[in-house]
Amino acid sequence: MYKLFWAKSMGSMTSEVLFEEIGVEYEKVAIDVENEENRTAEFLAVNPMGQLPALVLPDGTVLTESAAMVLHITDRHPEAKLAPPAGSPESARFQRWLVFMAVTIYTADQRLFYADRFTTDASGIDGIVASARADMDGYFAVLNDALDPGPYLLGETFSAVDVYLWMLAKWHPDEKQLFADNPRVAKLVDLVEARPAVAKVWAENRED
Repeated sequence: MYKLFWAKSMGSMTSEVLFEEIGVEYEKVAIDVENEENRTAEFLAVNPMGQLPALVLPDGTVLTESAAMVLHITDRHPEAKLAPPAGSPESARFQRWLVFMAVTIYTADQRLFYADRFTTDASGIDGIVASARADMDGYFAVLNDALDPGPYLLGETFSAVDVYLWMLAKWHPDEKQLFADNPRVAKLVDLVEARPAVAKVWAENRED
């Protein structure tokens, strides 16, 4: 059985959705980051970086990095058709946008909300935040252009990469403005969120 270490509204959401979409059994282990449970010896034995999510595969192998989890889960469960066949042009596009989002928007989000981790000079925090927000908005604009004609990143075909985009959109500090500036992103988020698996996961993760 898969074991997913998670916390609300974190990078574990995409893996949760994929497991729900596939219908595979998995165990969720909540980690209280506020009380630094991610810094305990027990968790550091799973992920020495102390970061979430972390996924223990059925054979005991530990997988970290949310994008890597997407690649592994979709590869392990091809019957779910949540990723294109390996080697196909669609697969190249899938990998392109997944990695793009992981190294741009995901990291911009980290700089935006955890700016103090990216400097030893507290006076520079405001500049890091401003730069991160500008970068994030620029990256979403790139995705909005990529969604022409859409409605998904692979055209008419829904895939795991759309779930990843949905998750990142839910992290944006001003969702209303994000959608006003990027109507194709807004349409994709609506379509993804209407899926029962996504609605279930979001209900468990949202912090009202």
